[in-house]
Amino acid sequence: MVAILKQVLAILNVIFYIFTFVIGFGEVHTGTEELELVSTQKYVLEDALSGGSQGVTTDGEYYYTSASIANMYFSVLSKLDMQTGEILKKNVNAIPQEFRALHYDHIGDIGYADGKLYCSLENLDDNADHLVVVFDTDLNYTGQYAYMRGYVIGEEQGASLPENERPEEGQFLCDGIPWCAADEANGRLYCSRYKGADRIYVYDLETLTHLYDLPLVGTEPLDRLQGGDVFGNYLYLNVDHADAEGAKNKIVGRVDLETGEYEQAFVRPIFGYTEWESEGLTVFEKDGETYITIGDYDRTVACYLHTYRIVK
Repeated sequence: MVAILKQVLAILNVIFYIFTFVIGFGEVHTGTEELELVSTQKYVLEDALSGGSQGVTTDGEYYYTSASIANMYFSVLSKLDMQTGEILKKNVNAIPQEFRALHYDHIGDIGYADGKLYCSLENLDDNADHLVVVFDTDLNYTGQYAYMRGYVIGEEQGASLPENERPEEGQFLCDGIPWCAADEANGRLYCSRYKGADRIYVYDLETLTHLYDLPLVGTEPLDRLQGGDVFGNYLYLNVDHADAEGAKNKIVGRVDLETGEYEQAFVRPIFGYTEWESEGLTVFEKDGETYITIGDYDRTVACYLHTYRIVK
């Protein structure tokens, strides 16, 4: 019976792969003057849970991706070939049982540093203390984790939010922890709120203790922050929110890690029939060129890894 079900699922994968190609849900665009689209990897149905539907990072040799079905306690970490997109390894139900038992059900965008994967882990209760849990590159839980707690910094903390949405003392991340980014060079870990983000929270990468806040300069509070990654002196952020031109443009912003100055780095037009959701991202260098890979979900049956060369 199991063998028959696997065959049926394989057939459905092929059918839906062709369906999304013909209907055009998935081919979002060909790039912009600033971003040259160099590859697209498409994943449907079961494989979509390994194709970066929540997060993506890289060690320069492999992609590592995260996926979750919220409220079902189902999560997957995967290891992918960077060139072909082939799924090499999976950890299904990756959230350790000790945390599932406490209602942690969602892995967001993830980060890589020094042989470790740092995974943002959310609870069904938005007001719970959210986690960062550490895995190795074979997708095994290392036993290291930390609650992302801290202290309110001054009266301005959360001031941009409605009063009933402001975090209580010690609870910055009162609407989840949608992403975390590891900065190996500086020994830092970064994360933010999902909505109303007016600052980046900075943690020690080794101990995962809160160090300080980096207020965002030159922008209104940001909504729908889905992913982040560090490259050079910048923190790149995937903002799944409409720009001035409308809902079908997705924004990549970046933050100067010294000053907190925010700027809109890239705008990606979306041409699909459905309202896409843009998720995690990773930025890396190869052969002297800089690339950015972004996970996109068409809100039907497929997700995609779009890789762009950043045109200097």
